[in-house]
Amino acid sequence: MIPILQIDDLNIMDNILNLSISAKFKHHMKHNPRLEIIFSNEVENRRFPFKLTSFYKDDVSDCCFLSASETFEINHFFWNKEFIGDVAISFSLLYGEEFIEDFSIRSNTGTRNFTKINYNLDGSYYIPSLENNFFILEAKNDLLEDLQMNKSKFTYKALNFINQIFLSIISIISLPFFFIEGYLISKGFKDKHPYFLRGKTAFKSILFHINWKTLNLAGFIYSKRVFKIRIMKLFYYFTRFKKVKKNRILFLSERRNDLKGNFEFVYEILKDNKELDLIQFLNDKKIKDLGLFEMIKFVNLISSSNIILLDDFYPNIHNFKLKDETKLIQLWHAVGAFKTFGLSRVGKKGGVNQDSLNHRNYDYAITSSDEVKRFYSEGFAISDEKVITTGIPRTDIFFNEGHKKDVINKIYKKYPVLKDKKIILFAPTFRGEGKDDAYYPMEEFNLVDFFDSLSEDNENLFNLNNSILLIKHHPFVKEKVKIPEKYKNNVLDLSQYSEINNLLFITDLLITDYSSVIFEASLLNIPMLFYSYDLKEYLLDRGFYYDYNVFIPGKITSSLEEVVVAINNSDFEEFKIEKFKYKFFKDMDGESTKRVVQLIENFL
Repeated sequence: MIPILQIDDLNIMDNILNLSISAKFKHHMKHNPRLEIIFSNEVENRRFPFKLTSFYKDDVSDCCFLSASETFEINHFFWNKEFIGDVAISFSLLYGEEFIEDFSIRSNTGTRNFTKINYNLDGSYYIPSLENNFFILEAKNDLLEDLQMNKSKFTYKALNFINQIFLSIISIISLPFFFIEGYLISKGFKDKHPYFLRGKTAFKSILFHINWKTLNLAGFIYSKRVFKIRIMKLFYYFTRFKKVKKNRILFLSERRNDLKGNFEFVYEILKDNKELDLIQFLNDKKIKDLGLFEMIKFVNLISSSNIILLDDFYPNIHNFKLKDETKLIQLWHAVGAFKTFGLSRVGKKGGVNQDSLNHRNYDYAITSSDEVKRFYSEGFAISDEKVITTGIPRTDIFFNEGHKKDVINKIYKKYPVLKDKKIILFAPTFRGEGKDDAYYPMEEFNLVDFFDSLSEDNENLFNLNNSILLIKHHPFVKEKVKIPEKYKNNVLDLSQYSEINNLLFITDLLITDYSSVIFEASLLNIPMLFYSYDLKEYLLDRGFYYDYNVFIPGKITSSLEEVVVAINNSDFEEFKIEKFKYKFFKDMDGESTKRVVQLIENFL
């Protein structure tokens, strides 16, 4: 059966596209589907997650039915705002481990064109066309060119500037009245709105209310962060004539203060080239906490660097239009594709809006395999060809036996109690929306219950007498683990240990949930248990690229009791590891750093 995708409803008003579809396909298994919509023009493409509204599988016929609906802002599809042209639309459905893309696309009358259907297209800058299975939004070039010209006209720019100044003055004058209104809301005199409810105290809620009113009226908020960004933009304006140094490479991170992870491996090779000017701006301070000299240094460095390397989301870099000679390359710290990130989380709790600039100005991003390129393209909102499969530099250590022995010796020297023991590494990811509110509910992994239930039989692979539990929480989690006196010799909290990859060299069993450490662990064929007590909630809040139940390379457990039973029975479903490993690593040769360095040197 050829998969069928039907356009149920299509409405274009101005630059807003409302699209509803339904699809039918056959599959003998039931999985959690994930639908992606791809918009393409002659210059680039953009992938979006397409929100499902329903899914049903008929077990008798093996037919699967789904529907999806979403609103898209066409003027925010592409990074290149100057190009005007038709937009092609295609779809990609991930079902289990299979990508379904060869849909037969039809209108809601069952025809394969739009000639017999009356969609609402009043005031549209695009006309939809469906012919021979090609779904295209045909651009009204004259109207779009007029719009683009209007944005560059001095008269309109001046009017916008005057209007913005006027509204800003009104907002400042209205500040005490906004405060009074917020105070009345706090006393129940008026209804509380979502922005007000963000505050943890009455006073903070009033401040949130003031910002909400100011944002709606004048388009800005009172914020230390925003103020400092504007100061840096002013500095940057005066550096626009500063020459880019052709040999300068900037290592830029808000994630860490030291040169670790992918940065360390790339730096170690680049430093041998004495002609390169390698600069580090590694500062885990938030934008609002940067000092004046740090702000000036940051602006000077991004305006003079030939290449800027990132290892994580760096919020400040997206506030600046980098020079054409400067290349921004994302050496993403994670491997593979597990939890959704970046613009894959549009519409989810804690996610960004479609017009967000986050991630989108990367010239290139690296990944570990061709399998996940599409997800990095979606998450970073960059075109497919900008995602390069090089491998991840920090995984090179897993193919270096000398390094492995050196690391193991160093760990045993620092923690001699670990030698000759079976090491169980507990490394869960954090809960919460990010660095500011990250936590892990410690009560979900009760250490007393865990060890009380662990077998004392020495015949067992892991038992109370031969095993030590290492705890490595995510760096965002600041709460310390309380180790019970009864089992103080069986537990070691290494959450402050910087590199989890090093700990994998001595690990005999990994217990995790949704952490990307599973990719590195697969390279060492480490047995894994997945303790996902909150899977349904996590799926709704964060989401995954793959169906969790099909994707993970180990046994799933939903309670601490199930975890211990699996350990006592040595039931880890290790047979899943090999297939998983080859899916997410293209080249397992220890040469990833060299390929990344070659990519960098191509721009020097």
